Amino acid sequence: MGRVLRVVGIVVGLLIAVIITLSLALPLFINPNDYKDKITSLVKEETGRTLTIDGNIGLSVFPWLGLEVNKVKLSNAPGFGTQPMARVGEVDIRVKLLPLVLHRKVEMSTVTLDGLQLDLARNRQGQTNWQDLIKPAPAAKTPATPQQAAPATGGPPIAGLAIGGVKVRNAKLVWNDAQAGTHYAVQDLSLTTGAIEPGKPFDLAFKAHFQGGKPVVNGDISLSGKLWTSQSLEQAKAQDLHLAVQAKGGSLPPDGLKADLTTQAAIDLAKQTLDVPKLTLQAAGLTVHGDLKGTAISGPKARFTGTLKTDEFVPREVMANLGQTVPKTADPSVLAKAQASANLQASRTEAKIGDLKLRLDDSTVTGALGVRNFKAPAISFALNLDKIDLDRYLPPATKGSKGEAAKAAAVATPATGVAAGATALPVKELRKLNLEGTVNIGQLTAYKLHSSDIQLQVSAHDGLVRLSPAKAKLYNGAYNGDVSVDVRGAQPRISLNERLSGVQAGPLLKDLMGKELVTGTANADAKITGTGQDPAAIQKTLNGTAGFSFKNGALKGVNIAGLIRAARARLKGEAVPATGPEQTDFTELSGTAKITNGVLHNDDLSLQSPLLRVAGKGTADLPKQTIDYLLTTKIVGSLTGQGGKDLEQLKGIAIPIRITGTFNQPKFRPDLELALKEAAKGKVEQKVKEKRQELEKKLQNDLQNKLKGLFR
Repeated sequence: MGRVLRVVGIVVGLLIAVIITLSLALPLFINPNDYKDKITSLVKEETGRTLTIDGNIGLSVFPWLGLEVNKVKLSNAPGFGTQPMARVGEVDIRVKLLPLVLHRKVEMSTVTLDGLQLDLARNRQGQTNWQDLIKPAPAAKTPATPQQAAPATGGPPIAGLAIGGVKVRNAKLVWNDAQAGTHYAVQDLSLTTGAIEPGKPFDLAFKAHFQGGKPVVNGDISLSGKLWTSQSLEQAKAQDLHLAVQAKGGSLPPDGLKADLTTQAAIDLAKQTLDVPKLTLQAAGLTVHGDLKGTAISGPKARFTGTLKTDEFVPREVMANLGQTVPKTADPSVLAKAQASANLQASRTEAKIGDLKLRLDDSTVTGALGVRNFKAPAISFALNLDKIDLDRYLPPATKGSKGEAAKAAAVATPATGVAAGATALPVKELRKLNLEGTVNIGQLTAYKLHSSDIQLQVSAHDGLVRLSPAKAKLYNGAYNGDVSVDVRGAQPRISLNERLSGVQAGPLLKDLMGKELVTGTANADAKITGTGQDPAAIQKTLNGTAGFSFKNGALKGVNIAGLIRAARARLKGEAVPATGPEQTDFTELSGTAKITNGVLHNDDLSLQSPLLRVAGKGTADLPKQTIDYLLTTKIVGSLTGQGGKDLEQLKGIAIPIRITGTFNQPKFRPDLELALKEAAKGKVEQKVKEKRQELEKKLQNDLQNKLKGLFR
């Protein structure tokens, strides 16, 4: 047995000696540079590209089977310019010969790649400068049956792998996209690793400088940590992975933006799992913690779950750190604190956000969001907001500002208030919008209007956005609405169908407009449509009908009885008597209106009280905020209750009161002189009629007496 082993040893020794001898002799007889033309011709034949090797090709065999290539260029695709698509200064790859021959184990020295420059591009037609290098996959062949399949023979092609490290220096990657009009570049790229051997961790260090985008952003990026792979290369782990980014330019602040991400990660290709247990991102004063798990990660049934949570942060500071303009707000103490958390679920086609909790100042939003079909997103949501005062977040009031009351009136209901801040409708985005969801708000203050228990059902499909039903409680009454925005045509069309019932008008108008124009229990309804892309255009095209009624209230700011009394005193040259409260009490006030191109027409205003009967008609121009209205008042009872002496002589006389001016500053002018003239004219006509009747009777009596005398 010993002799056999000795013979085997001698044979193996001789084989090793032969291999060493050939390895040393081979470079002496073969010069790889003699094959440059052959190599370039073969590349030309296979790709149509020109490969240029300006440097030397070095070849070594023992103890390392090595290849060194210098100054290599590959030409670009036709139509992409004359500069090379790829170039490299130096490539050095070496493998130990004996472990490879004897044990099929790959032991490499440090792989060096120096001066790589890769210019990738896409033209306006969407063609890239590398797609001609990718040959289409051959047609699939009919799989062999178990009887036809050849049995596997031999062991694995590689029994082991060990790399002394990877060193990439002075690399540059460029991406020019003529179709999108963008340019990106990564330069000064370097990558260094420790010795790479499956089953053992190794260090990784990467850094580069980047620039590009519109507007241009530039900065530095670095990545470091420890990596590990299994012997089968099917499992890998990352430990203490740290990604750091520093960027400037674009809309970033002048001092730039810094972001740091740290994490651990593990991937198992055999089990198709991913685990990222600890992830922390810090940027712009915001810290986000999270974790992520994945199953079936490389297949069509891939599923991912995770959580995200932020530390409490100051929104104002985050916005400033991101280079955004911090809005001026009516309450400077808002945007002072916020925090968010949520659970995540995702697949290749959809994603869901559950257990959402977002706190901003004193308000909290909870609920869930979902997106189906990423290619054509369909969004669903169910959100609950406990309370919010939107007035605190609006711009502060300034001197000389006007139209706030009118602006508030335009959003007097929860449904129409949803789009209160819009300056122009995003028509293109609305046409693509596909969503379905609900919004519930416990308490809402908007433009000083208070409401509660708000329920909104929101849907958007094929260019039709609808809020229906929309419900709310406000001022001891209720609101119901159906609001839609239709952008399917050339011009957006807005439709409102809203109703208020049992609302206390005084407190509502006090909060909304700063003054109680009308008090009492109000009921109102409106069916209105408008077209246009901004509020001004929509207001000019408003068309529809409206109706209202108030019970047991008062018109504030005008004392109709006092106006009549003052006008009478002026006509008689008397001192104007003191009037009572600037209001006109009523038991009922009602009317209907027709709106045509933003102008409201009313012909049936009716106000009834024990003292007065008022009828009205006229117009209100909504775009111009002006009014032209005529009230006709009749006194039906004693005016003592309104203060001052009675005006019994005016009972039954129609007294016109002209109302002009603006919505904010109406002017009232009673035309008592005309009323008195009409009354005096009526009295004269009555006297003339009475005299005529008296003369006719006298003439008739005289005629009868004369006729009697003739027949005697």
